[in-house]
Amino acid sequence: MQLASHGIVVAAVEHKDESAASTFFYENESKYLSGKKSTIIFRTVSATSDTGHQLLVRRRQLDIRASECSRALDFLIGVNEGRCCENLLDPETKILEQLKGRLDLETASLMGHSFGGATTLVTAAKDDRFKQLIVLDSWLFGLKNEENMPKVLAKVPKLFLNADYFQLDLKGNLDIMRKLVSPTDSKFTVKKSTHEQFCDSPNIIGLRLNRDKPRIDGNLGLRINTHIVLRYLKERLGDSVKWDNGNFLQENADHIISDISVQETTQLSTKL
Repeated sequence: MQLASHGIVVAAVEHKDESAASTFFYENESKYLSGKKSTIIFRTVSATSDTGHQLLVRRRQLDIRASECSRALDFLIGVNEGRCCENLLDPETKILEQLKGRLDLETASLMGHSFGGATTLVTAAKDDRFKQLIVLDSWLFGLKNEENMPKVLAKVPKLFLNADYFQLDLKGNLDIMRKLVSPTDSKFTVKKSTHEQFCDSPNIIGLRLNRDKPRIDGNLGLRINTHIVLRYLKERLGDSVKWDNGNFLQENADHIISDISVQETTQLSTKL
């Protein structure tokens, strides 16, 4: 909703790979007419199970997610060309019809948080229609054996935006990320921020993670993340993005590091 308020058309994909808390679909039209839903619930993958099994499950989920992202873009292309399907959630709405001929799909962006960050990378490696990626505090376990992906994605512009504590707590995650970051990519870390400060849950239930550490104010962390994303999209997409709040980021520059983690900056200082 924040992105949409700045002039960006957003398609939010509800993934059906068993990583969501719960979702549903209708198997066919007759099931829809009779209201019989097929439910997909969250699949628990034990952290103590065999690493190979965990990797197999996560990779399968990423492939499903990537397919869904590409299908979402296919759908938007159809909307732009005036080919709208029936809206099962709101049959009376004419919103989709209003978008005919108004979508700039030559500059389509892909953004994801946590497992969604890995999803953006897998999708773009398979589908070159996405022109820039926004990778938010990504959990990259499912990509640990992807040797060819860094080369495939080398020329795709990317923003890596991380939370301070999440990346330091995840063993091996930064090692995978370093291989995927190209020299021309944008990369930032918000100091003393948590994994949850990329969504609005802190405004509802407060900060729940990293209670044993000093944390940036929940609302401030969220606002900094939001404006870094908007600035990046403004730089990439131009005046179609209605954003002009560079002063806010300048005023809060002390909270921001231009790298994928505080650890990188510390290592650099040590080497110097």
